[in-house]
Amino acid sequence: MHEVVSNVIQRYYEVEPIDIHPLGGGFYGKVFLATLDKAPFKVVVKIYLKLGLAQNEGLQIVTLNKYGHIPMPKVYQVHQADQALGYDVLMMEYLEGVNAGIQPSVNEEALDYIAEKIIDNLIAYHSVSNTQGFGELNATEFVKDWRQYYKPIVDRIFSAAQSFYSKKILSKENFQIIEQAYNNFEHIFYLPVTTSSLIHGDYNTWNIMLNEELTDVRAVIDPFGCCWGDAEYDLYQLNNANGRYFSLLERYKKKCSVSENFEIKLCFYELFTELMHYHDAGVKLRDADIAVTALKLKEQMNNI
Repeated sequence: MHEVVSNVIQRYYEVEPIDIHPLGGGFYGKVFLATLDKAPFKVVVKIYLKLGLAQNEGLQIVTLNKYGHIPMPKVYQVHQADQALGYDVLMMEYLEGVNAGIQPSVNEEALDYIAEKIIDNLIAYHSVSNTQGFGELNATEFVKDWRQYYKPIVDRIFSAAQSFYSKKILSKENFQIIEQAYNNFEHIFYLPVTTSSLIHGDYNTWNIMLNEELTDVRAVIDPFGCCWGDAEYDLYQLNNANGRYFSLLERYKKKCSVSENFEIKLCFYELFTELMHYHDAGVKLRDADIAVTALKLKEQMNNI
């Protein structure tokens, strides 16, 4: 991957990077910091493991940056795979900071300030609506009810779950929970969702950067699945990583009302999105990886 970083920097900046340092990555890509001897001097290079994602994320970052209170990195360049450079690559501004999701604690005097800033930023996203309805940011047609947009996604995820089960990757117990949830989609999503919101799609503290002193929020990074969607789709992520330490979900609910079927939707979104990521990224799924999430959804379904 270092060679890919070097080649893409030479292509777009006409200079050999002085240094290439890995910053991490996830299911869909690897991230590096390239240091140059000319402006902009530091470039974050995200190399995607699947085609078609760089352009999408570039648009998502630009859109979220327009409406959020917390900065996201500026997008410098978007490279689409070609014969010479066979990966999609996104080149972005480097914003210094430390990952909020791996901090055991922060400055206690700043805890409320940090948490409120994180939530107010999310609410700023969610306050923006597309009057045409639900869909991808660059869609040419939209639908008026979230369920109409989301159900085909759920169909595809359930098909993936069936494949996992047939390959004995999923236990019968977990698959039955998934199947029950799928068959009860209309009961779980019985309330229409007709106001679209701009959603980040992966809004958790792993994707929030703090300053070195752990007293302020520096940046938001890495949207995934950002679209015009149901604002509540973003909310299960608030409990991920150390989100409970910051009481993020509770703070959001104090400021914004949630639907009466919110709790079961939350569990449904978490389980089905997790399955989608394992399938789409081609990462090996262990049954234990989703057992806890499946059990939470099962408990919620006991009430319908």
